[in-house]
Amino acid sequence: PTSMRFLDDGTILVLEKNNGQVRVVSDGKLLGEPAIAVEVATAVEQGLLGIAIWNGENDTSVFLYLTENYEDKTRNVIYKYIYDENEKTLENMTLVLELPSEPGPFHNGGKLAIGPRDGYLYAVIGDVSSGGGILDNQIPGRPPNDKSVILRVDRDSGTPVEDNPFYNYTGSMEKLHQYYAYGIRNSFGMEFDPMTGKLWMTENGDDVYDEINIVEPGFNSGWHKIMGPIVRTNMTIENDLIIFDGAKYGDPIFSWYAPVGVTDIEFLNSTKLGEKYDDNVFVGD
Repeated sequence: PTSMRFLDDGTILVLEKNNGQVRVVSDGKLLGEPAIAVEVATAVEQGLLGIAIWNGENDTSVFLYLTENYEDKTRNVIYKYIYDENEKTLENMTLVLELPSEPGPFHNGGKLAIGPRDGYLYAVIGDVSSGGGILDNQIPGRPPNDKSVILRVDRDSGTPVEDNPFYNYTGSMEKLHQYYAYGIRNSFGMEFDPMTGKLWMTENGDDVYDEINIVEPGFNSGWHKIMGPIVRTNMTIENDLIIFDGAKYGDPIFSWYAPVGVTDIEFLNSTKLGEKYDDNVFVGD
């Protein structure tokens, strides 16, 4: 399993990476048939990776992030489905975003979230085993290519949001319109703090430093130049990072010098583990 989301208080959708199945847990029981089984590429970190749910007035939309075989290569994609409550299935597939997965097969990201205050779809993708782009702070570097970023788009159409931090760029930099953050090596965790509305993200380091970050609009996480606190490096923001208009570098809120393989991040809005854990953040590794 890679991700799970609650449809309601008693129903959970659980993703299985390699067989592409979305399993349904209802009232504590695993149903025999999946809600859907999608064809996925499965090499290393590829597969069925992320899920987000939007409960609308008339139906429930389910968004899946997955790696699929496409023509003679692979690609990461986000599809939208409608959940059929009676049949416990996902129907009416619509392509929302097409993202790169080459050269791969590492660092596909895949976590999805829907902003609780704006209703937009957020998706994180890593560097997909490639460097050398301006989005991972390489000077000079390749133009924006949908890698090492968090995207923020309309959840139905996949179009950029006009108040995104880099929406005013034009020409060869127009891809920046859909980005909320960049400079991200890879992430297996992304979630909104229900109390503040701020976006949090875990980030996987290389040989040193896994991170927990608060992601403000225009956040540059520092990769490929910086992991962990900037004071632990010989780098400077002015000389070593690419800072677009509207961007800002931010140190991690917490980091591990020895990487732990940091994964998901969740906020607990409950006292069922004791009052001291209410509104705390939990991180897997």
